[in-house]
Amino acid sequence: MSLNAHIDLPDGRQLDYEIRSSAKARSLRLKMTARDGLTVIAPKGLDERQVVELVSGKRDWIAAKLGQFEEVRHLLVDKVSSRPEAFDLPALAESWRVEYRTTKGKTVGARTDQQGRIQVYGMVADDERCKAALRRWLARRAKETLTPWLESLAAESGLRFSRAIIKNQRTRWGSCSADGVISLNAKLLFLPPKLVRYVLMHELCHTLERNHTSRFWTHLRQFEPQTDLLHGQMRDAWKQVPVWAHPVQAGREGV
Repeated sequence: MSLNAHIDLPDGRQLDYEIRSSAKARSLRLKMTARDGLTVIAPKGLDERQVVELVSGKRDWIAAKLGQFEEVRHLLVDKVSSRPEAFDLPALAESWRVEYRTTKGKTVGARTDQQGRIQVYGMVADDERCKAALRRWLARRAKETLTPWLESLAAESGLRFSRAIIKNQRTRWGSCSADGVISLNAKLLFLPPKLVRYVLMHELCHTLERNHTSRFWTHLRQFEPQTDLLHGQMRDAWKQVPVWAHPVQAGREGV
């Protein structure tokens, strides 16, 4: 037998969940998956009100888990991406049209043909190679634009980093190493400028404080007063990235 209930999370959201009664269960068990959400397994005979109260005591844990799942939910989309004919890069206020041209050779490349137009050439009948070539083009465009942007914000804020690296990661927008190397995700170009700036400042502030301590958030709010609002908006930012832009394997693709 199963029942449905809901819980009010600390950030104001309401989450529906299922309560399943089990004769084998000796204690209350919470099960969370990115695909199915929250399921509560309760010992048979435990009153529903008691279950709801016990689950309510796990609000912070549930909210934290839900946040982790939202970061990778885009990976569960069951659809095949086709090679794009055009796409926008909101971070740079750019629109690009893609043309595919068959040429001799077994490789596939992508180059800027003229402003607003990308030419993909080679064995263009292979969609996966075409998308990989476009991801390499995206990484080059990110290197051309995100690195100077980061340098400008560093100069403006007085923060220092050693160098910037462009990657194409699945679940992280950026990172900062102990020696000040900042890695940025090429897919940032699909986000609006205010969110890109937030990520860049976020990583720059990690040169002052490595972990997400209260001191780190104080630094970030000093340079970005809308930190709390933008941090919340980043939860759904992956929805703005087209499927073709995600690498088949996580990591860095050649520039």
